[in-house]
Amino acid sequence: MQFRTIIPAPQYPFLIREDDTVMLMGSCFSDNMGHYFDTHRFDVCSNPFGVLFNPISIDRALRFMLQPDLFDKNRYFYKYRDLWVSFAHHGRFSKENYEDFEANIDRNLQHSSVFLRKTHYLFVTFGTAFCYKFIPRDLIVSNCHKIPNHQFDRIRLDVKKIVSQWNTTLLMLREACPDMKVVFTVSPVRHLGDGAHENALSKATLLLAVEKLVDNDYTYYFPAYEYLMDDLRDYRFYAKDLCHINDLAISYLEERLAESFFSPETIERMMEIEKENRFLNHRKFR
Repeated sequence: MQFRTIIPAPQYPFLIREDDTVMLMGSCFSDNMGHYFDTHRFDVCSNPFGVLFNPISIDRALRFMLQPDLFDKNRYFYKYRDLWVSFAHHGRFSKENYEDFEANIDRNLQHSSVFLRKTHYLFVTFGTAFCYKFIPRDLIVSNCHKIPNHQFDRIRLDVKKIVSQWNTTLLMLREACPDMKVVFTVSPVRHLGDGAHENALSKATLLLAVEKLVDNDYTYYFPAYEYLMDDLRDYRFYAKDLCHINDLAISYLEERLAESFFSPETIERMMEIEKENRFLNHRKFR
């Protein structure tokens, strides 16, 4: 008897080689996959703007990397209490000292802009279709930075809005990086803070948008969401908050990723690196 839904690993018309460059953008799932590439010694850049959840914020970050001069500090920088924050970045960029804050963001933008143009594979993970608009500046933000919620409007993006904006950015990427492949995923992390039904609508919106974005020969879809929802389909693969996925589920998704994107030779090399990493991380008791 079979007690699970087996989803065949999708096959793509390319394989990622050990000397390829990889960039990952989006939700915390991107960080997990970025760590996987990094520990196996790929040339990787993961979430240079920090964790970003909604498609508009991810899209905007890519446009800034393509055209750094478009980044308007007067529009995106904001001082809240004792911290300088950026509405285009995750909270890990926030600092008390403005010079350090500005220099860190400038340095990351410069590095990621250069890296993007040499990237062979860009993985983009959409987390939620909900976003927040900062009312005083009429600006969709990447992070609310614990600013009081009465200063924000909560919006659920629709498929048309997401597809329209991303089609433009994909054309820009194609022009700047003609050999790049873009792989979309939808994060399996549940956003129950939005509500159970709203989370379902959000994920459905993202899946429908991605379907329209992968209708050419350089954009693709990896079914991370389906692996969790239909294959694993059990709370034992979630963390204590029952929303984020745990290490066991992450390991399973890494295996499926390798099965789809790596050649047997690359997988063999990665296994050797894992052995080396275990040896380097080993601690002697005496």
